[in-house]
Order: sequence, then C-alpha cells, then structure tokens
Amino acid sequence: MTESATAGPLVAVLLPFPDDGELAERLQAIDPNVRVQLTPYAESMEVRAEKGKFGGRLAGSPAEGLELPEVDDATRAIWAETDIVISIDSPDAHLDLFPKLTWFQAASAGLDHIDADGLVGRGVRVSTGSGIAAVSIAEFVFARYLQVYKQLRVFDQQQRDRVWEMAYGTEINGLTMVIAGFGAIGREVARRARAFGITVLATRRSASQGDTDPDVDELHPAADLASLLPRADMVLCALPGSPETTNLFDAEMIGAMKPGCLFQNVGRGTHVVEADLLAALTSGHLGAALLDVTLLEPVPEDSPLWDAPNLYLSPHSAVSVDNYVTNTWQLAAENLAKLQSGEPLRNEYRPSF
Repeated sequence: MTESATAGPLVAVLLPFPDDGELAERLQAIDPNVRVQLTPYAESMEVRAEKGKFGGRLAGSPAEGLELPEVDDATRAIWAETDIVISIDSPDAHLDLFPKLTWFQAASAGLDHIDADGLVGRGVRVSTGSGIAAVSIAEFVFARYLQVYKQLRVFDQQQRDRVWEMAYGTEINGLTMVIAGFGAIGREVARRARAFGITVLATRRSASQGDTDPDVDELHPAADLASLLPRADMVLCALPGSPETTNLFDAEMIGAMKPGCLFQNVGRGTHVVEADLLAALTSGHLGAALLDVTLLEPVPEDSPLWDAPNLYLSPHSAVSVDNYVTNTWQLAAENLAKLQSGEPLRNEYRPSF
C-alpha cells in the first residue's frame, strides 16, 4: 500500500500481477495523494467465457454456479473505500462492496465479460484497455502466418525425425489480407502487413462507404466483409464480442474465402461456428486455421480441434505480458489525468441505452 499525508483517491488493483511501485509512482505524478492497494481478483477462463455470452453476467446463465474467487475480509475492507478499480475482471457478484466506486479501468480491450452497462448504471465511468496489447498480438499474428507460409512446422518435424529434405515456403509479398475489426489490434497488424508488401483490406463497424485510412489500402463498413473475403489470401478476425459478431464466421462466410486461404482468430471464440470451420479444414477448402481463442476455454480434451488438419491452436496467449502491465499503468495514469481535468477518458465506454 502507498500512503500519503492527505488521503486521496484509493485505487484497488485487481490484476493478478505483481507491482514494484511503478503504478503508484505514475499515478502520484498526477495526484500526489493517490493511494494504491493490490487486491488480486482473477476469474477463470470458463467464467470469463460464460460471462461473455451473457453481457458480462453469470446471473441467469446455465453456468451460474461456476466457482468465483473468494473475497476475504481484508479485501472487503479495502474495496469499501475504493474509488478506482483497475482489473481484467469485474467482480459483479460483489459490486455492492464498492459503494464509493467512480471509475473502472479495464485491463482488457473487450468488455464482453464485464457488465459495463451495469457499472455505468451505478454511476461508474468505464474505460477499456484497448491498445495495451495491440503490438504484441500483432507480432503473434505474423508469427503464426509466417509459421504456415514458410513451413516452419515441417522443418521442426524434420529436425525431430533427423530428416534432410528440401521444402519451400510461399512468398507473402503481393498477397492480400482482410482484417475484420480495424481497431487497435487490426491497425498494428495492418502496419506490419504493409511492411511485408501485403495489400490490406479492413472493415470497421463505424466506417462508411468511401472512408479511407493511411494504414490500409481499403477501408470498408462491416457489412462489406462477405464481399471482400473472395479476395483474401489471409483473413484475420480481430473483432470484439457482441451479439452482431456471434457466429459470424459460419459455413457461408468461410465458403466465401478463396481455396487455400488462411483464417486466424484473435478476437473471441464466439465469432466462429467451429463445426463449419472444421468441415472447411477437413475438405481442404481452408489452407489453415490459426486459433488463439475458442468457444470453450480451456478446450476439452475430447474436442475435435486438437486433431483437426492444418489447425494451429494456442491457449489464448497471443498477448505478451512483458510490457502488458507497464502499458496498463501508463493508460491508467493518462486516464487519471483526464478524469481530474474533466476530459473524456481514453477508450471510454459509451452505453447504447
């Protein structure tokens, strides 16, 4: 805990990461009286996935009985005085323990597993962590694409088998990428794609016909996605979770992709009808599928995803955590300054109601 002579806003950090005092230092540069308390609270992947299907809430869902982290008396006492929360998860079952809460800074780009509307309805301002992981995820996206195009999996297997046999990859210069979801992650991917000589077509929900952006060759409204897919050698899904994007990539959308296309998803597992994706891999229509997110996380041991042909699976690990925490602290400090000056927060959530 960081104390000061005059009690200022109390910040409760629910992230399950250690802090060496960097957060307090950054926040106290904005307000010397800020106090910081670490009260780690981390929900399981199963809970996050289930909450993502029900607007950030477990109440009323088939998995309402899923186990949540315990909250001890010491943590309750801190939360009772908390003004600001920094967290990946929203402890929705315990929100009554935050009577003074005025601002919730999410440490994730998406809010689908957080009851953001419920928080706003309580008078709490909410801001997302959009952008804090964009660079590392973009790097991961290209590591995966290059792994397939340059046949790195083949070479690794040949080394294990002590086989010396020539194999040749594909040049990606001149290929075309479609990015579904041109947010912070999509933009960082687009910048790297164009450095490789790839033509980039992107969709964004807020885009209108005729809009342009310096980081892409073409920018389209989300409704144009299906018409762009036949042009793509690689498709990236970097969409947030929402009712509109649930089951978006079904048999029809996957079938619209050209034969041999590579499909990668770093958005949400709910975007993909997995049975349709598996069928496209089995038939050979897709060249490969690269999934960092799945409908069920962890993937069950008996899931057909494990053995699907040309499927590259990772356990929701596209982000690199080395700079993640520092980026979160920087965003929190920037938004504290905005909060105190009465400005809109960076990535501030605006409910539709």
